[in-house]
Parts: sequence; C-alpha cells; structure tokens
Amino acid sequence: MFCFFVLAFGGKGNFGWKWPILGEFPSLFLHINTIHQHLTELFPRIGLTALVKGPLFANMDILGTVDPANVHYIMSSNFQNFRKGTEFKKIFDVLGDGIFNADFDLWNNQRKIARSLITHHEFHKFLVKTSWDKVKSGLVPVLEFMAKEGKIFDLQDVFQRFTFDTTCILVTGFDPGSLSVELNNIPFLKAMNDAGEVMLIRNLLPQCVWKLQQWLGIGPERKLREAREVIDQVIGKYISVKREELRARGEKLKKEEEHEGVDLLTSYIDNDDGETKTGLKFDDKFLRDTILNFMIAGRDTTSSGLTWFVWLVVTHPEIEKKIQEELKAIIPVGEGEKHRLFKADELKNAIYLHAALCESLRLYPPVPFQLKTPQEPDILPSGHHVNPKMRVFIILYAMGRMESIWGKDASEFKPERWISNQGTVKHEPSYKFFSFNAGPRTCLGKEVSFTQMKAVAAAVIHNYHAEMVKGHEVYPNVSVILYMKHGFKVRIKRRWEN
Repeated sequence: MFCFFVLAFGGKGNFGWKWPILGEFPSLFLHINTIHQHLTELFPRIGLTALVKGPLFANMDILGTVDPANVHYIMSSNFQNFRKGTEFKKIFDVLGDGIFNADFDLWNNQRKIARSLITHHEFHKFLVKTSWDKVKSGLVPVLEFMAKEGKIFDLQDVFQRFTFDTTCILVTGFDPGSLSVELNNIPFLKAMNDAGEVMLIRNLLPQCVWKLQQWLGIGPERKLREAREVIDQVIGKYISVKREELRARGEKLKKEEEHEGVDLLTSYIDNDDGETKTGLKFDDKFLRDTILNFMIAGRDTTSSGLTWFVWLVVTHPEIEKKIQEELKAIIPVGEGEKHRLFKADELKNAIYLHAALCESLRLYPPVPFQLKTPQEPDILPSGHHVNPKMRVFIILYAMGRMESIWGKDASEFKPERWISNQGTVKHEPSYKFFSFNAGPRTCLGKEVSFTQMKAVAAAVIHNYHAEMVKGHEVYPNVSVILYMKHGFKVRIKRRWEN
C-alpha cells in the first residue's frame, strides 16, 4: 500500500524524488550537509531555473534560480514586485525593522540616511584609522604570537574576531576586544553566530514547525531566544552609554571627532531631527535594529570573504607569489625585505590583489543565497511563473560556478579573469557577479569591505606564510553566511625576522 501511494502520488522532481504530501523537501534534506555543491552539480542538468515542490500543508514551493536574466529582472527592472515580504521578516525577526528586513518607504528612508553617513568623509577617515589600528594592535600581535609558538590555530576564528571588533567600533564606537592573544570567549560574538545558524534553519523548515519549537522553547529556537537576549543586552548598553557620552561631551571632543572621524551610532544620534527630514524616529529600538543589521553586514561577510581568500591563496602558491611581487613593487626601495603594513592609499593600485579578492568572492560568496517573495503574480524572463505564495531563491554559490555564465574554467581560481587588456580591474555586471547584491539594494558597504579585506590580506601575505594543517577538511557550512564548517586550521610562519 505504501509503495502504491508513493508511486501514485509521487514521482521524479527537479531536485530529487517528489514524495506524496511532503514534496521534494525530503530529497533536499538528504543533501543538506553538501547542499551548495549538490545544487552546483544539479543546475547544469535541470536548467538555470527550477521549481522545488514543498509540503502541501506548508505553502513552501520554492523557485531556485542561477539565471542572470532572472536576477536582473528581480533585483532591478521589476524590483518593485520583489520585496523582502512578510515571510522574510518572520524568518529574520531578530533583525527587527532594520534595513535588511525593511521594504517600501521604511527601506528607502533608511537607505538614504545610511548612504549619506557611510559615504561621508568623516566616516571614511574613521574607517581607515580603525582598520589600520586593529591590524597593527590586534591582528599582528596574534599572528606574531602564533608564529613564535608554532601553534595550530583557527584563522577563520581570528578573522571573525578582527571583523567583529572593527565593525563594532565603526558602528558603535566601542571595541569589544575579542581579538587578543588569549582568544577569549565573547558572549556577544557567540550570540551573533548562533542567531545566524538558526535563521538558516528557519529557511529550511515549514513555519508551523519552527513556530512550535519557538512556543515550546526547544531546539534551535531556544538557542535563538538566548542569543537574542545577549544581543539586546549588549547593544542596549552601547546605546545608553553613547547617549550619555554625547550629552556630556564638550568642544574638545567635537574637535577630536572632526579630526579622526566618528562612528555611525554617534552620527545617527547627532542627526536625529525628530522625523522632520528623514521620516525616521531614532529611538532606542531603531538604533538597536540599525546596529545589528550593520554588524551582520560588516562583520560576517568580510570575515567570510577573508577566510576563503587566504585558503585559496595558500592552496595556489603561484597566485600567492604574484600578490607578493605586486606588494613589493608598492614599497619604496630598501623597505621590501622586512615586516611592513600597508596604508589604504598604497593599496589602491594593487590590481592583482583586488582581482584575486573578486575571484574569491565569485567562488565563495559570503551570502550564498538570497530570498525574494513576489508581491503579485509574475513571469520571469526564463518563462517561469511565480506568485505571492512562492519563495524565490537566488543561489549565489552555484551561480558563480556555472560554465554557461563564467566559461569552461568557471570552477578555477583565476584572478586574471578580472583584469582587462589595459591592466585595470574588469567590471562585471552585478546581476552576474552578485556578491554585493544588485539594483537598488546594492551593498552600501562594498568599499568598506574592500578597504578592510585589502588591509588584512596585504598584512598577512607580505609578512607571513600560512600552512594548512594536513588532514584538515575544508568545506562550507550550512548557514546564512558561508563559513568553513570546521574552521581553517593553520600554522603560520614569519617571512621576515625584523
């Protein structure tokens, strides 16, 4: 009877066997630990866009796409119909009403003020200074200690701590001090990691399942509740202390801010006009949501990008050598054979380094998928019909590896593909190279990310050589951010003795 039921109401779907009632989700879950590679291998066989039938009772039909034409349509030409939607906000409710969750006027108003603050010269000064200081006084001491002791350590963890500290300073003005030789446990850092894991799990479960877990306070939802309590407590303290500092500051502190630049929290509080111009009320909830959204945008994506970049460089010594030679060419004569850090202005012409970072982000996008929900029934350029009850997933990881998009060598780490005949960095349309989003939602922090990644990459490659521990397995985790599942275990050696 069971076999008859399966054969009568089941069948072969795009993503595996389609089960009665449950759809194709059980087949997908069989590959959950290798889902990124599984989808990469699947799309060339089934087409660049395909439907996943979800459970009948859950309204969870999913359309997965790696088609640049669909991406351009969804993110740009018909952007108005593909909002984040209420389903997205339910899944990512920990982000509140921040810019990642916002739609319509709320999103537009937030983006306007965020763009004006992030592109302001005072924030740029603060960015350059913060990145330099944290590399010099945070990253280098840790790497020096590990090199001296010959210890095996997790470089991914070090990068997470680096970007966690720098992002927290840039956003709030406070340094949590997670990057130190001791590598102490930081509750705020753990809470951010836990929240990211649970939000991914919510994407894969019917809402009724994770809502029940939430109500019962069990499983992943219990972990999220505990993480949220820590996040709210820490950010709440940052806001209250900052408000008190700004009330008490004098002219001397204002002049220092003009010289060294200011963090975003200070700028938001200083620009609070009572909704007159911005249409936003900068109360504690707004500031909490804004801080958390910026923390996730800046911290997770940059540390993920750095981790995969260094791994690719370490496993491609010929590319490591080219980056070394480019960095040496930047240094004045006589200064090349010793320990040295690089300023942001010096790295502006490091074309090969920039190309290698782009290539790494193509193969290992920090955010491996994007979720969109159509507001009205629509037809994509691929001919697929979508409706408000469907979820549309843009699969960035697989998209960066499609031969139909990037050529026969799509799976290769090849920085040269990003360098034009004129020797400049080649531009690729954002709907093809989607790591920084596309259309009106293009990432505001793109230059912030490149500034930090270049500073760290140059410091590591010029001064140290990392060796991956033999037998250590490297493959992506399953989360909203593409990290290495078991970290990046390395030993590190100094290149110079002085």
